[in-house]
Amino acid sequence: MAIGSSSASSFTQRRMNDEQCDTPHILCHCGLRATLQTSWTESNPGRRFFSCPKYRQKGCGFFLWHDPELSERSKTIINELKMINKKLKLEINELKKGTSYRGASEYNDVLDDGNNNHVIMQLSDEICSLNRKFRVAIIVVVCILIVMMSMWLI
Repeated sequence: MAIGSSSASSFTQRRMNDEQCDTPHILCHCGLRATLQTSWTESNPGRRFFSCPKYRQKGCGFFLWHDPELSERSKTIINELKMINKKLKLEINELKKGTSYRGASEYNDVLDDGNNNHVIMQLSDEICSLNRKFRVAIIVVVCILIVMMSMWLI
């Protein structure tokens, strides 16, 4: 563990879980058990550290890195994945809103024509029919194979 003096503006505080219980009991300068948190800054993405439990309320300023520093490659990959994740979340939110996003309005027009239940029922019936035909075809193929094998054994 390395001591650091920089403060992370973006971090996640861990609840008491198995990971927290397995970490050493480190006390801050206030005498309280330091909490394990995760930095999500660009320079330390995903890197865990200990801090004063009163970190956000101007506690004693205690700070201690739990994880070693990441390589530049790891930092780049994690930050790129964070950016992709953020874009996907925005896209999901836009699609949930039903706003025009990458052609979503076209799909909404099709769905809003009032015939949804009728179309869904027709498609469901067609799927059931195709499943029955598929099962019959499998049975026919198996029967043909049995007949051919029995003729071959005779």
